[in-house]
Amino acid sequence: MISAEPISMEASPAIRALQAVAAYDCLRLGTYCARESAHARIRIEQAFDASLLRFDDVGYFNRVYAHNETVAGHLDQVETFYLDSPFGCELVAASGDQGPVADACSRRGWLHSRNYAWLHMKTDMAGLGNEYPGVSIRQPRLQERTAFLEFYLRGFEAPVANFPAAIRNMRHLFDLPQLHFMIASREGIDVAIGMLCIFGETALLAAGTTLPEERRNGCHHAVLAERIRLAHSLGCTDIVSHAYVGGQSHLNMVSMGLQTVKVTQSWRFQGAARS
Repeated sequence: MISAEPISMEASPAIRALQAVAAYDCLRLGTYCARESAHARIRIEQAFDASLLRFDDVGYFNRVYAHNETVAGHLDQVETFYLDSPFGCELVAASGDQGPVADACSRRGWLHSRNYAWLHMKTDMAGLGNEYPGVSIRQPRLQERTAFLEFYLRGFEAPVANFPAAIRNMRHLFDLPQLHFMIASREGIDVAIGMLCIFGETALLAAGTTLPEERRNGCHHAVLAERIRLAHSLGCTDIVSHAYVGGQSHLNMVSMGLQTVKVTQSWRFQGAARS
């Protein structure tokens, strides 16, 4: 299984956050490929100081994580990697909307995509906020794993028709020692989930979502606080994450003490969608 570039504790917090997100996506996609024998549909390559991921079934995973400006001189090779994909790809670069990567993307007709906030905090500086006595948090039991994954997919608004294939892939994630899973209940009803991914001394707030009707009741904050406590107890020194700039997830993490250490603009190559 091809892994992402290792996380460098000497790098800036923003670069470490990007490296952790790339490592998490490589871990997931590599697991799906190996466990479901999906080598014909999944590809992962490390080149030009970047991680190139491609999954012909799920467009989200078609991403390039560029840790520096090297990829700017190799966009022709990146385009070849994704050329016949119906999803193209999104280039998530540490340099944002200025510099060689942005100039090269503009020249080649790539489009502006999303604004990402990269977040970081030291675990010994964690401000966990208030306790939430109405919210209880537990690890999913064996018989709850499918329900956890359905909750995940509902929370991130995946098409219901895609649930069976997604669950078939995602069920293998419970076997990975790097990943930790949480379910939050309020008044006896499951309302939120969260995931934490550990890479050495770095903890990634990997995924968290709350049912729409239960939002703004403190559930997401409670799951964030519990994941931060867990990271500290596991000996992690740094917590990182990313989110859409100004979105509720971004605002919630800032309210818990994470700092926005950089904002970047991603770029999109249309691939086969252009034809």
